[in-house]
Amino acid sequence: MLQKGQAMRHQSTRLRNPVRRILAATAALPVIGLATASPAHAQDDTFDAPAEAAAAWLASEADGPSWSDGDVSSSLDAAIGLMAAGVGGDQVEATLEWLNDPDVLSAYIYPAGDESEDPQLSPGAAGKVMFTVATAGGDPADFGGVKLADELADASVEGIDPGALSWAALGLSRSEAGVTEEVAAALLAAQCDDGGFTFEAPEGGDCSGDPDTTGPAASALQVIGEPAADAHADAVTWLEEHQSESGGFDNGFGENANSTAYAGQALLGAERTEAAELATAFLIGLQFGCGEDAEGAVRATDPEDEEWGESMRVLATAQALIPLSGQHLAELDASEQSDGIPAVECATQAGGDGAPTADDPEQQQDSDSWAPWLIVGAAVLLAAIVAYTLVRVRRGNAEAKADE
Repeated sequence: MLQKGQAMRHQSTRLRNPVRRILAATAALPVIGLATASPAHAQDDTFDAPAEAAAAWLASEADGPSWSDGDVSSSLDAAIGLMAAGVGGDQVEATLEWLNDPDVLSAYIYPAGDESEDPQLSPGAAGKVMFTVATAGGDPADFGGVKLADELADASVEGIDPGALSWAALGLSRSEAGVTEEVAAALLAAQCDDGGFTFEAPEGGDCSGDPDTTGPAASALQVIGEPAADAHADAVTWLEEHQSESGGFDNGFGENANSTAYAGQALLGAERTEAAELATAFLIGLQFGCGEDAEGAVRATDPEDEEWGESMRVLATAQALIPLSGQHLAELDASEQSDGIPAVECATQAGGDGAPTADDPEQQQDSDSWAPWLIVGAAVLLAAIVAYTLVRVRRGNAEAKADE
């Protein structure tokens, strides 16, 4: 009897446990149907080509040949950004024609207030002009009535900050003579013990790096080549170690587009692919979406600064364009730059071409029309499974009583 009773209880358990499993599995079916019938949350539209969208916005912000009320440095950044994106050649040409005016150029490359007969050249400013002119296919040896390459090669770099030294090296790298030993030695001496660079590095390397300075410095070390190979590796390692999990970089005032752009392009140049992709994704996350007021622009920070956020978009977008375009300062190439700006196109939402989106009325109507039938079908299926299971249970109980 004990064995018979155990068999009966085992049989009863085998019948009841499947019921629990079936009911648990099928109970969710109507819920799934309801969830499918609910409209998807509309996401911000992105772009098929984020760099082209950013370039289109940047070009639209130009005030004739310049940006930011005629600020030369910002205008050079914008021109470099457009060249990196490979678009806006006509705009870049207009900017360089404006800068070719001796009055405009001299006010930028010579220190403000220096009215002597022999004003001292600003190596950083001259290098940035040389870099832009040469990348656009111009002659940095004779521009705006100034023999930039010769003057920069002869200029004193004593006491020059690392940021200016970086632009001096980048500019000279695009001249026939290349980077001078003086500029290279000064940049190497400015590196902090931690591998990074900072805006005002004290002598002896007793400093802590920042991404805004380390990014361009890493690119400058790359163009110097073998003599700076170890220093370049240390600078890139510093960048990797100071990248946040979000992919962004913090210059002491929070993660932002400018710091991330300069760091990201250097990581691209060093072929640190994973870190570079994270930085680029961070920048795309700061981009205004398709259809927004500043469509394509890159925010400096998120949220934007209430007072200065809007005015910071030009520089943030210009600098972000370099890594967004997959380029870096050490080898930036504008040889295939097109004259105009392509039309901005929004990316198709998840699902590929023709995939239904939440804000497509026709697609949503089709979804709403079949969703109720899914719910009804799920309910009928559940009822059938439950009925079948109950019949099996009753039959099993009847057989058990007959065995008694």
